[in-house]
Amino acid sequence: MTWGGFSLLLVAVYAVQTGVLALVPLPGFDAFLVLAIVCALRMPRHDARLAGWIIGLVQDLASSDALGIHALTLGLTAVALTWFRERANTELWWVRIATAFLAAILPQYLYLIHLHYWSGRGQASPVELLAQAALTAILAAVAAAAILALPRLSWRRRRRSARI
Repeated sequence: MTWGGFSLLLVAVYAVQTGVLALVPLPGFDAFLVLAIVCALRMPRHDARLAGWIIGLVQDLASSDALGIHALTLGLTAVALTWFRERANTELWWVRIATAFLAAILPQYLYLIHLHYWSGRGQASPVELLAQAALTAILAAVAAAAILALPRLSWRRRRRSARI
């Protein structure tokens, strides 16, 4: 993915997250996290890590949270996922979901701790926060795996239709 394509995709995700998902809320779904996971699985290692941080910075600018918390969490997610992908076969769909989930859950938990305890936006138990982080991480991991599987599915469909 080129940086120009990444920029256009980031603008589209920004529009979806702040426009569409603001009107039709999906609890636990984070389009910025999905994009960070997709970039971390497909871009070269250093580009993916930089893209994760940039995505988080854009999410910071779109939210009323403290500046830098999303840049930190999505950057950590990208770092962890690029580390995992060098050690596991992320071409398998279930490995892709598992590594994305593992890379995303702790940074999302950190974000929720920040949101609830340091920013004072409600009081939830650590177990409830961990469950919310797990929900966000699994939704993003499954969505990213589905997005990355789409080109392969269309290629297989074209190959089958060519045989007929």
